[in-house]
Amino acid sequence: MATKNKNWFLTIGFMAVVTITTLFLRIPTPTGGYFNFGDVAVVFCGLLLGKRGGLLAGGLGSAIADILSGYVMFAPLTFIAKGIEGFVCGIAKGKIGFFYHLLPLIGALSIIASYFLGECIMPQIGFASAVAELPANSIQAVGGYIGGKFLFELYSRMIKAETDEQ
Repeated sequence: MATKNKNWFLTIGFMAVVTITTLFLRIPTPTGGYFNFGDVAVVFCGLLLGKRGGLLAGGLGSAIADILSGYVMFAPLTFIAKGIEGFVCGIAKGKIGFFYHLLPLIGALSIIASYFLGECIMPQIGFASAVAELPANSIQAVGGYIGGKFLFELYSRMIKAETDEQ
């Protein structure tokens, strides 16, 4: 029971981290969206917390950031897109080698597809704007993958060094 509670508290804590990193530094894009560091946190959360934690922390944390920053109409799409990213990254938890690198990349790339498809069917956005968002979403996804993997590598090395000392 204590482990389940610890996992839920970690997930809730990292949900807040995702929200904060998404809101912390926002760089506007020409299409009306913004770049942020939230995807770094989503990839990190998936690798650390696994599928369920990645989905909840990534999806809910990012959707809450959309709501708080006035992008309410994007919150459901963001929940789905970032939830998928966190879930797929979470499949890589504990893996080594090829799949450890591939799954987070697929998770990050799923954002591009999720936002493109979602924006295409949103009456306020549509196909032309969804196409215009592709470069910004691609940069955001790749940056999140690189940053999240880098941060997780640093974290893993710190934990390993700490355990080696004991």
